[in-house]
Amino acid sequence: MTDQTENKSRNSYGPAFEWWMVSFFAMGAGFSAFVSLLIPPFVTEATGNAADAGIVMAIISLAAVLGPVLGGFADKYRAHRLVLLGGLLGMSLAFVAYALSAGDSLVTALDAILMGASIAAVSAVAPVFIVGAGKPQALVAKQLTTFNLINPIGQVVGGMLLTAAASAGLSYEQRFWLAAAVIFVVFLIVLPTSAKPAAKILTADPKEQADTAQKASAGIKQILFSAFGVYLLVLILSSIGNNGINNQIANIFPNVYGIDSATTSGLISLAGLLNIGFYLVAGAWMARSGAMPGFTFGTGIRLLGALGLALLGMAANSPVLLVAGSMQLLYQSNAFVRFAQPVLGVRFSPLGPAGASGWVIGAAAIGSFVGSLLGGWLADAIGYNAINWMASISVGIAALLVFISLWPAERKKRAEENASSAAA
Repeated sequence: MTDQTENKSRNSYGPAFEWWMVSFFAMGAGFSAFVSLLIPPFVTEATGNAADAGIVMAIISLAAVLGPVLGGFADKYRAHRLVLLGGLLGMSLAFVAYALSAGDSLVTALDAILMGASIAAVSAVAPVFIVGAGKPQALVAKQLTTFNLINPIGQVVGGMLLTAAASAGLSYEQRFWLAAAVIFVVFLIVLPTSAKPAAKILTADPKEQADTAQKASAGIKQILFSAFGVYLLVLILSSIGNNGINNQIANIFPNVYGIDSATTSGLISLAGLLNIGFYLVAGAWMARSGAMPGFTFGTGIRLLGALGLALLGMAANSPVLLVAGSMQLLYQSNAFVRFAQPVLGVRFSPLGPAGASGWVIGAAAIGSFVGSLLGGWLADAIGYNAINWMASISVGIAALLVFISLWPAERKKRAEENASSAAA
């Protein structure tokens, strides 16, 4: 065996899966399935107003803007495990609060803050257990692939559970209790299994920790007025479209296309199942060509999915298969966009991994906030298909920025890296 082969084998050594990674199962089941399929119709039914559902989802997104704060707190006090566990427990408690709220608007709004902050905590800190522990690059790539695959698995399971619950005639309150129980089981799994991985973050290479601390002092101008700032804007615009539809999908499908809740839940589960395969494709593509090609492709099919839903929403009796196909394009974009998001965040950011992850989560949360608020207003003022058109416009602008700004920045960075390698 050659030295090169030995080094490659050594660098990739390590488990692809660690039990703390099921924290991202909670994100797939809790956010992609339980939140999007339960909260909007629950609030709409309780208040009789679609705009109220948009406001609640917007509050969840606004609270998720705490991502940079929570990521910075975890880095500063080495509290990554505390933030991760707190986020999981907070999600479970938020579902309990919804089950007990009886549609009370004040409780629903306060609970949305808890839900959003908890989602931000898990999203911002969980990837750091991989990228912030000083692991070899090959092992990082292998574990990131597994880690990202767990999210759609959670989405599949969550969607299937809600499909069964809807078919069994369970009330919204009972479904919220079910959601709380699922997330609490995840918390119980992560509680004992996250100690050793968290300790590895504490004992990462001191030089890398010093570099991260130096990067953490980057000013707001360095963050916003740079390629990273454009990247954050792209994430905001893309999130407006993606989450604008996702957060109202349980209302859009029956009101625009006449598709019932059980079928909608089934399509959500199918999307998660397909995501598993596409995450593998995205991971292999990234390993071969870097993160930008997959991110660009994901943004493109997200635009096609939103535009397809908008156009089909204008026709009477649109074929269900075409609607489902457009919806799947939108949902499958997540495999490429989300996989590349943290990698490109670190690549373009003047911050360290945890700081970059926090800003990425925060940008997506801002987009989800705007998309939820604007989507709810548009649904009441014009109709639910207006949400699809809003998504088409916002994702279209994001796609344009990818080509006219991010790709030139990527080519410049690659040229610098090639020059540096040649000099070495």
